[in-house]
Amino acid sequence: MLGLHSIALVTALSLAAPSAEPEAPATEPVPGPPVEALQPEYREQLATVPEADRDVPKARELFAAGKQAAAANRWDEAIRYFAEAYRLSASPGQLYSLGRGHRELYFREGRDPVQLRLALLRFEQYLDASPNGRSRANATRYIEELEPYANVLEGFDDDPPITRLMVYSPIGGAEIVIDDGAPAPAPVSVDVSPGAHRVVVQARGFHPSERTVDVPEGATVPLEVGLEARAAALTIEGPAGADLYVDGEARGALPTPNAIELEAGPHQVAVAKRGRQPFVRELDLERGDTRAITAHLPTTPQRKLAIAGLAVGGASLVSAATFLGLSLQAQRDAMAIADERNSVGVTMDRFDAEQRAWARRDAMRTGAIVSGVVSLSAGTVGVILLLSDKPRLADRLRKPRRVQPDARVDPEQATVGVRGRF
Repeated sequence: MLGLHSIALVTALSLAAPSAEPEAPATEPVPGPPVEALQPEYREQLATVPEADRDVPKARELFAAGKQAAAANRWDEAIRYFAEAYRLSASPGQLYSLGRGHRELYFREGRDPVQLRLALLRFEQYLDASPNGRSRANATRYIEELEPYANVLEGFDDDPPITRLMVYSPIGGAEIVIDDGAPAPAPVSVDVSPGAHRVVVQARGFHPSERTVDVPEGATVPLEVGLEARAAALTIEGPAGADLYVDGEARGALPTPNAIELEAGPHQVAVAKRGRQPFVRELDLERGDTRAITAHLPTTPQRKLAIAGLAVGGASLVSAATFLGLSLQAQRDAMAIADERNSVGVTMDRFDAEQRAWARRDAMRTGAIVSGVVSLSAGTVGVILLLSDKPRLADRLRKPRRVQPDARVDPEQATVGVRGRF
């Protein structure tokens, strides 16, 4: 492994092109100008806070923000966050991440010799600080890959004071506005003048957050801003008086006076009413979403049978009343002829009429009895079916499981979906 001064002495005599970077050209790049304003992350030695003041949780937050920037190919921003994470934790893994970042910038953005020098420098610093680190093989391979280009290396200027504000958010897709500037995707790091600065963080589906941050001269102030999710609004329409259940819990009867506010994620909505087939639906709501659903509750087969039984019972009752009326009329006719026969006597035709009246009375009485029995039976069955037709919903109600967000990743073990391990 070449030392720091040895790297600067490597010349164009090394002709082999690096095999690990297919996009690298076979010719040597032309030396570029030295850096005029040296940023903290571009200094040869990165300062760290005293061990007693180290803040590993904050460093992990910054590393996660750097990963967001790297995943979006914003490697310049990623490097700033990795450098600040190293300052707060002194973790060798951050040195390796910085080396990866400078290497990416070297190959992607014009072969800046400063990026090449810093990539080699950070990989060597990582190997010195963690000779048995898990990324040792990769760091060694990257050094061998970059060394043929080391003839273009130049030194650094003096360190000017830097006053910087770093704003990041764990919310994906967040945008950051600093001092009424243009919105920029998180994370953002800007060099600012000392004093108070207005920071606004916003994201779709979240309530925006506005803060005022004081940045002392020559200091770097990292600021993580979380956002409060907007609730989703759900409107449910259905039969009046139907019972409403959301995530297995009763929410009263329809219609609801207002939209129901729910957190983003999966939910179950159920609507039930006696005599109707229950309505059950799973839906996934986004933050700030407004959704309206209509619950259709078809009549149950049991309710249809109950209605049919009551209808038959009612019709049979009407028939029984009709038969009873006809039976009474026939009885009155027969008794009138019988009275006439007993008092003055009647002809044979009148006697036959009396007998037919008694027979008609018996037939109508039998019809009334049969119709009454049918009415009672059908009506009883209909009432039983009607009263027992309750929605069977208890075994279907549930609260959908929500996937918990992943915990923050340890910088030594994290990977980013661009290339390689960080």
